Amino acid sequence: MILKTRSQIHRVFPNGIDKLEIGSGNNPESGYIHLDILPHLRGLDIQSDVRKTPIPNDYVSKEIRAVHIMEHFCHPKYSGEPMRKKYGTTLEVLKEMYRILKPGGEFYMVTPDFEKICASSADKRVRNYWLQRWAVGGHENEYDTHHWLWTFEDAQKWFKKAGFKDCRNCNPTKSLFGIPLLNWWTKDIQGNMSWHRIEWYHWLFVRGRK
Repeated sequence: MILKTRSQIHRVFPNGIDKLEIGSGNNPESGYIHLDILPHLRGLDIQSDVRKTPIPNDYVSKEIRAVHIMEHFCHPKYSGEPMRKKYGTTLEVLKEMYRILKPGGEFYMVTPDFEKICASSADKRVRNYWLQRWAVGGHENEYDTHHWLWTFEDAQKWFKKAGFKDCRNCNPTKSLFGIPLLNWWTKDIQGNMSWHRIEWYHWLFVRGRK
């Protein structure tokens, strides 16, 4: 594996990578190789800018997982050039993920769903504190800001431009069976066993295949 500028490999993968998680932060998912731009994170395997990874072509055989990272990149068109250069665009990242996936491998994305956040705000279903945080990010560091919120239409368009096929919405709470289970009127996250369903309903779960 050839290192590129400002990349660092903490482990060697001579036989390729089965499952990769990008933007893993301090909460890495078990069963994945973990890549993040920030150093000194728990469980970090590869430190790299996700736009230009040191991973060879067709190297990840099964899946790339991207949970709450794709909203941190700029719109390919409706953003200024300095911002695109500094933070990158959604399309840049998707093209890089397509490059390193083997044919048949999948890219799995979870990101805030702009349409559902707007609908819940209009109907006052969830406190604005949570809707605002989901919309703009936590602002804990320079990378923890949201530059663009996705819709499924965005996902279909950008996945296709990057080369992915079979783009599908796989939100576990999208069905009529799941929606009535949501406790819209919760006052606080504490002690509410259904809170995860409220959060997940406002996320966009999308899979695309190379």
